[in-house]
Amino acid sequence: MNIIEQLNMLGLNGRQAKVYLTLLQLGSATAIEIAKAAKYKHPTVYDVLDALKEKRLVTETLSNGKKLFCAEDPETFQQLQQERQRTLDALLPGLKELYSGGNHRTRVHCFDGAEGAAVIRDELLNVKSKKYCYFGSIGEMICFSTFEQEKAYYDERLKRGIWSYSIRNRSKEVSWAHLQPGDEHLRKVRYLPKPISNNISGLYIYDEKIAICSALKENYTIIIESRELFILMQTLWQYIWDISEEP
Repeated sequence: MNIIEQLNMLGLNGRQAKVYLTLLQLGSATAIEIAKAAKYKHPTVYDVLDALKEKRLVTETLSNGKKLFCAEDPETFQQLQQERQRTLDALLPGLKELYSGGNHRTRVHCFDGAEGAAVIRDELLNVKSKKYCYFGSIGEMICFSTFEQEKAYYDERLKRGIWSYSIRNRSKEVSWAHLQPGDEHLRKVRYLPKPISNNISGLYIYDEKIAICSALKENYTIIIESRELFILMQTLWQYIWDISEEP
């Protein structure tokens, strides 16, 4: 990723990024000088400079009857980000209250292959309740990742204090130490009363979402956002948990 693309991520479009970089190099300059250095037409540069002034990234001064433009210190980006974060922190509770009280349509996201498993891992590391429930076979679950990836996920989960509650198929267990039950692993495990001989997809329940992940022949991941389905699946999961066997 080049510096223009990185500035795009900070809210500048391509022309704004190029003019800002040009001004950083020139120090201060007239619009004509900027247009020549950036290889843009004068009207385009004036429009871009107006946008950058609104973003507080460029200042305008008058010297000997000429308008001079100067780029602000790049640390301005950090100051702007801090201001945006403070605004978001103040605004978010009200937005979440509106979201919680509204009528929401079910959302379904589908992925092929390992992409969906990566999305699930990222979401599980950011669960609001600091816990999630799993149903399935460990042997199938790890098909989408390497030992190193699973260990890195495990280390980050512990660092963030997120608990895993798993109902697993005893016949498909693996011996990796970090996948074993125990408070030191922030993991509670129970086993199905009757082992399942077939390979089965994995089911995750978290943050009013249901995720089904299969590394079998169909090789897919589905994430469903539905409060009603979440309550149903959580109820079924709890029932199975209650009748399952402790290690």
